Order: sequence, then structure tokens, then C-alpha cells
Amino acid sequence: MTSTVALSPLWGRLRQAAAVFGVLLVAWSGLAGAAGTASSTSIANRSSLTYSVGGIAQTLIESSPTGNSTPGATLGADTTFVVDNKVDVLVTEGNSTFTSVSPGQLAAVTTFTVTNQGNTTQDFALAAANLASGAILFGGTDNFDGTSCSAFRESGATAGYQAAQDTATFVDELAADGTATVYVVCNIPAGQANGSNAVVSLTATARAGGAAASLGAALTETGANTAGVDIVFADDAGTDDANRDAAHSARDAYRVVAAALTVTKTVALVCDPLNSITNPKNIPGAVVRWTVTVSNAAGAGASATLTQVSDALNANSTFDPDLITGAGGAAGCEGLAGGAGTPESANGSGFKLDVTGDTRPGTYPKFFTTANDNDGADLNGATVEIDYGPAMPAEGTYTAGELKAGESVVVYFNVTIN
Repeated sequence: MTSTVALSPLWGRLRQAAAVFGVLLVAWSGLAGAAGTASSTSIANRSSLTYSVGGIAQTLIESSPTGNSTPGATLGADTTFVVDNKVDVLVTEGNSTFTSVSPGQLAAVTTFTVTNQGNTTQDFALAAANLASGAILFGGTDNFDGTSCSAFRESGATAGYQAAQDTATFVDELAADGTATVYVVCNIPAGQANGSNAVVSLTATARAGGAAASLGAALTETGANTAGVDIVFADDAGTDDANRDAAHSARDAYRVVAAALTVTKTVALVCDPLNSITNPKNIPGAVVRWTVTVSNAAGAGASATLTQVSDALNANSTFDPDLITGAGGAAGCEGLAGGAGTPESANGSGFKLDVTGDTRPGTYPKFFTTANDNDGADLNGATVEIDYGPAMPAEGTYTAGELKAGESVVVYFNVTIN
């Protein structure tokens, strides 16, 4: 009698389909979005063979890793492997443009996103760095460095950088496909010119996860394949790191947007008691006009909020409380109180302030008395003080004391030569 062994393709395919379906279920349960099947997931499968002898179907034989030849009562065993750890991190800059800062600004913030593109929960070490002079980003060339630069993870308590809340200096336990907001915070040195640039980078380096509130150990890529969970670096090169180094980096920039102020003081003769306004000379009794001009250049990057200008008068001069014009002849060239000089506005209004190049809705020029009446112009002893906040109050689109690019504010006052 001849024995025949025949495979049953249909039955074998059905059995294998069931086994594969089981594998798919396992794989689906381990998926974490684009990251793929989670590391340490066990993938198991076994095959089933059906056959016949002499046309009579025999009991199927299931496979095992070592080979199974006994049908019937002896079941096979799954052949398994585990999914390895694919380490992949992506760092992106927050808004594709520079961060505007002011000279001397503390805790200037740039924002990045760190994404875990791997298939394992990981920690990520954070490192902020200044770029070398000459680096170009967002149309600006690096020509200064921020100071005390640090990186902090957003805590989630309050959106945006909060110094008291966002204190974590590494990303802890970031799940596969998870993202974290990270801030690079630097101080901007004083004295930086308008348009100056500082390019900074953020590098996130994957570290071992698994221990909350503690930065995990450095990762080492596995060499030869093992039966356990191997580590594979899969990251691309960032702006300041290499390909497949378990890290990624991106750059951002600070750009100084500053006012460009110029302070000019000029003097002009008004009159003298001998020549009146006709070729007057700087002789005792003559009246001269001081003009103090503060200008914000048309190319300035920001408004300036002016606070105060002070001017200590020379001991050889006396303030003219009436801001006389010199009209009225030689006898009228007397700037002292009670004199016969003609005031530009009114007796007792010794200050004049005007703004040029502006769109303020208020009426200028303005005249102010020397009294301490909170109008912004005072004579304290022999010192002239102009407080621009009250003298140039908030109006229209202007804040108090604001001087926009292309504008000037001019203060006038007279003194008499002793």
C-alpha cells in the first residue's frame, strides 16, 4: 500500500489567515499613530499543516521554533520576536520668524516644539546654544550673543513662558507621537543697535524613559541584532547635529527692534537790553533760548517711551518764567519776573513743548507753567525737568510719552544772562 502526503492549500491558508489576523490584532494594539508599533511588543505566529495519506485526511501539524512533527495531541508553539526601539526626535522652531527684542531685555523667549517620532516613551535632554557670528536666519546675520541662555519645558499650567511655572530643564516621559513645547530663554545685552541679530539653537537628545521626574540615561545604539529590544537611531540631521545621533536641532533668532534716539540741544539769542532783537549779543541782561530736541529716527524699529529730561541751569543764568520773544524794544528784553518782555504765550508759562512728524490728535505746541502742578514741566530750584508722560499723554494710538519712529519732541525755555 502506498502512502500519499498531500497538502491542503485551502485549509492551510485559512489557518494561516487566522494566525495572521491574530498578529494584526497584536500589532494594532501596540500602534502609537505614525510612530508605529510600540517597542517591546511581542509579535507571535504559528503555521498549521494539513495533509492526507492514501486519500485520507490526517490530523494537522502545527509548527514550532524547533520543528514539530507530531500531529494531533501535540500542539505546536508560536514563533515570536519583539519590536525594537526606534529612536526618532524632531525639533521645530515655533513661528518661522525672528523674535523681536529690546536692548537690555531680560528673559527674552523663543519657542520650539519637540516631537517624539519614535515608538517608545523617552526622556529628552535639552541644550540651548548661541551660534557663531555670521550665521544667517530670517534675513538677519548673527552679530551678538544672548546671555544666560537656558531651555525650559512648558509645564501646561499657564500657556506661554512663565518663569515660576516652566522650570523643567528636560522633557520627561514623552510618549510616542507626543509633543512638548520648549522655550529658549536668553537675556539681551544692553546697547545693541536696531536690527542686530542673535541666532540660537535648541538640541533635544533622546534619553532612556521609564523613571518619572528623572532624566534617563544616555542611549547607545545596538550593534548586532539580539533577541531583546534593540535600540536603533532613526533621526535625521538637524541644523546643528548629525544624522542618526539620537538628537535633533533647530534654530531661532532674536532681532533687536530698538528706538534710535538723538538728543540735541541748541541755543539762540532772543534779545539783549541794548540792541533788542537787532544783532543781539551775549551780554549780561540778554535773553537766550535753549532748545532740547529728542528725535526717533525714521528707520527706527520701535517707539520709545520717554520718561524725563532734566537740565541743571548754569549759575550764571536765570530762568525766564515768561518765555519772552524779545518784542517790545530794548527796554522789554528782560526775562526776570515782573519784566516788560512780551511772553510767547502768557506770563508764567515758561515752557513750550512741540511734537513734529506725528499724528497725535492733541493740540501742539503746548505751554506749561513752572509750578509743580503735574503738567509735566517743572522748575525745581535751578533744574528744569520735563516729564514726558503727563506732557505727552495717551491719546489716539499713542501711549503716554510715546515717540514713534520719524518723530521729534522739542522743548523750549529761556534764560537771562546774569
